[in-house]
Amino acid sequence: MSGVLRRSKQKSGNDRYLLIALIAVELFMSFSFLGYIHIEPISLTFVYIPVLVAGCIMGPKESALVGAVFGLASMWKASAFYVGAGDGVFSPIMSGRPLESVLLSVGTRTLFGLIVGWLYYGAKKCPHPLLGIITVTSLGRTIHTVLVYSTMGLFFPEAGFGIANVTDDILRWDFIPFLFIANIITVSCYKICQSSRFKDIEARIYMVDRMKSTVVSNKRSLAVVIILVLLASFSVAVYFTNRIETVMAQYEIPLSEEISYDLMHLQIQFLLGMISLAMIVILVIVLYLKNFNFLYYEAKLDGLTGLLGRRQFFHVGNQLLKNAKAFLPAIPGCFVILDVDHFKEINDTFGHPTGDKVLKSVAENLQDAFRGKGVFGRLGGDEFVAFIPDPVPREEVEKALEQMKERIRDIIPEPMKVTCSIGVIPLEKDCTLDELYRHADRLLYEAKKKGKDQFVFGYKYENPD
Repeated sequence: MSGVLRRSKQKSGNDRYLLIALIAVELFMSFSFLGYIHIEPISLTFVYIPVLVAGCIMGPKESALVGAVFGLASMWKASAFYVGAGDGVFSPIMSGRPLESVLLSVGTRTLFGLIVGWLYYGAKKCPHPLLGIITVTSLGRTIHTVLVYSTMGLFFPEAGFGIANVTDDILRWDFIPFLFIANIITVSCYKICQSSRFKDIEARIYMVDRMKSTVVSNKRSLAVVIILVLLASFSVAVYFTNRIETVMAQYEIPLSEEISYDLMHLQIQFLLGMISLAMIVILVIVLYLKNFNFLYYEAKLDGLTGLLGRRQFFHVGNQLLKNAKAFLPAIPGCFVILDVDHFKEINDTFGHPTGDKVLKSVAENLQDAFRGKGVFGRLGGDEFVAFIPDPVPREEVEKALEQMKERIRDIIPEPMKVTCSIGVIPLEKDCTLDELYRHADRLLYEAKKKGKDQFVFGYKYENPD
């Protein structure tokens, strides 16, 4: 369990975009025909598919949250006079037993998300993760049904539903087709998130977020757009309800308190559906703009390695350093500088194309060593830098650098091996990025004096006190 929690803490900030998208899709399906089928005497739903997707591509915590949203939406839909008798038990208002209804509506769906999240986590650790994912997805509907029916039987036995009704659901005509659709959606989402194209987009968004780019838009203008969209959605919902009341008055159809309540209830459902759709559209626009911002910066990257050039690196690094100083932790981030040992000899022996291959490989492996934790640059020739503003223990830095050194050794044929000398300096409260660079550069030359093919740490890494 602790391993999953550690992994979740290390996730990229990009996960929040996926989570927002899944919550929006969950709400949209909850308040549209896409996720709600009414079959007397109760309503059946496949709105839990976003819960399965969240568990598959994210984790138990995220799928439990999407499950809670699913439960809240179903609880609200059940709180109207027009719903079937079987659905009334899901509403604290209609059932007369608020605690039991909340546990039935929200508790079971949250628990469902948590269970499938852990099952997906275990499935992805199996030798055949795709087979495991299909198995968990196929069990998803039954797990959901077991939780809901058993809770109904426990708290609302008078409704006539219990654990025995799970068999009725399995024998339904739509059970197999539904499992097929659920597996297609879940596996497709999983494969997309595992694709190199998706990971490239994730890396772009992460880079733009870390650079706090404002080439196209900023947070203030985005907030204005969101407010305007919400106001527009609210005005359309109000207009829609008022027109219904006007039409009913025109035909002299009296509105009882129950009918008025149900119209208000539908108005809120309509509003929530529009807001969820607006959230999806806004999210697509935001991600498109972030990708556009990355392309703006990409034009200024080093042409050979794809890393930031000197000017861009120091510009972005200084922005990150300001934020890092505001909450500098006991375990600081670090500044890393390295250059390739005997690079001129490599060029002279194997030619410049091989030299270019070495530079590109070193750049790729440096990024892999600290992926998702900082920004990287090539300052010229065979000199590379990495600025890691996130907290990183010395042991983790050592392990990452050792693995990087191992990966680059065999870039060129025997007997020559590619090695590098490295200087590492931790973040200091009163240091500028330029000072960190100069101190790390001094440590780099100490590594060279000691025989090359090694790294030297400075300051806090040498003396934690």
